[in-house]
Amino acid sequence: MRNAIVGVIVAIGFLSGRVECAQAPPSRDAAVPQESPFERRVYSVEPLTLQQAIDATLTANPQLIALRKQFESTRHRPDQDRFLSPPMMEAQIWQWPLNTLNPWNTNMYMFMATQELPGRGKRQLRAAVAENDVALASVDIDTRARQVVDAVKQAYLDLFLARKSIDIHVSTVDLLRQFADVSQAKYTTGRISQQDVLKAVVELTRLSDDLIVFGQQADLAGARLNTLMDRPVDAPIAPLVAPRERLLLPAAEELQRMAIERQPEVHMARLQVERAQSELAVAEREYKPDFSVTGGYLLMPNQTDSWLGKVTVTWPRAPWSRGRIDARVAETTAAVDAAKARERAVENALRLAVQEAYLRVKAAERRAALLRSTVLPQSQQTLEVSRIAYQADRGDFLALLDNERTLLNVQHDYNKALTDFEQGLADLERAIGADIAPAMLAAVNGTEVN
Repeated sequence: MRNAIVGVIVAIGFLSGRVECAQAPPSRDAAVPQESPFERRVYSVEPLTLQQAIDATLTANPQLIALRKQFESTRHRPDQDRFLSPPMMEAQIWQWPLNTLNPWNTNMYMFMATQELPGRGKRQLRAAVAENDVALASVDIDTRARQVVDAVKQAYLDLFLARKSIDIHVSTVDLLRQFADVSQAKYTTGRISQQDVLKAVVELTRLSDDLIVFGQQADLAGARLNTLMDRPVDAPIAPLVAPRERLLLPAAEELQRMAIERQPEVHMARLQVERAQSELAVAEREYKPDFSVTGGYLLMPNQTDSWLGKVTVTWPRAPWSRGRIDARVAETTAAVDAAKARERAVENALRLAVQEAYLRVKAAERRAALLRSTVLPQSQQTLEVSRIAYQADRGDFLALLDNERTLLNVQHDYNKALTDFEQGLADLERAIGADIAPAMLAAVNGTEVN
């Protein structure tokens, strides 16, 4: 039995020592150590703020760069529709006798130039359609940028929460070691059974398992963040700045109004309506005739030379061709109605997105305040009382471990509430299409919780 107890004590020391003191493998970056879920992180570089991560992403993200390059090509389209099509040059030989192969032994040479002239206003309308395409491409960049920024915030917050959970669990190892020392001393004096010593070992093993899970979550979040910033997927990431408790001041109605005014998706829906209306105007203008002007010179070696002129006009309203234009007008009219319906649908979806994000923010705000001000102090006090009771042989070791787990979960829940607030705020900013101004947020003083 004595050998069994010694083995248990050695296991406690091994597990707790491994969790707390294990060394990470050599880092690829001397400034930032490689992450390990089994050690306390020590960094020698400045923290990476969320704004720095966003700025790096907006500058280097390949998707945004591709959209910007695509916009550069799109913005030249309106100029193409403003100019006339190139003229057509033509040369003909008339009355070339069959008894000679010499083209100079003919009676007439004709040289002509033809220029097509679209009906009045058609070029301007087509250019307007192209200008709408340019505007849509610009708004598409803004929309995608907001999506990328939201993804950066999500990855940043996930990485922070995983790292913070690791730190909390590692700190809990010290507490469990104290419990293990107390249980060992009590067992040595015969005041408890071997079961309490084994429970401490099991609890340390459970913490080790949690650390592996949180380490995986941290690695995945770091990989996503690196990818968004166009860095190597396994590049080390500096320490992150912890979020603080804040209060969102504006009402939901004001935020919805801001979203309707600023959201790029609403702007895009309106531009799509304008583009459809421009397409309709182009289709209706097809009822107007187009022109073609031809000028030429007749060279007649055996006679007097002369000029040649010709004007042609299309007849769009001809009975056998008008149906084609009518169908085009009907198609574009339906497209206008569809674009207006989409605009209304986007506005409704936007109001719902703002409302949902607002409710998540306010719920996280209240939850963080409750955990910090009430649940966390109560959990700490309960754990301390149970620890004192256990040392005085008036408490059960299982109750002590339960209170330790409760405190661990409350600390995790508090940090989860902070990240939920920030994520809800990020979703709200994405729905609005703009950042929440600092004046719309109020700091909660004295809210730092380890």
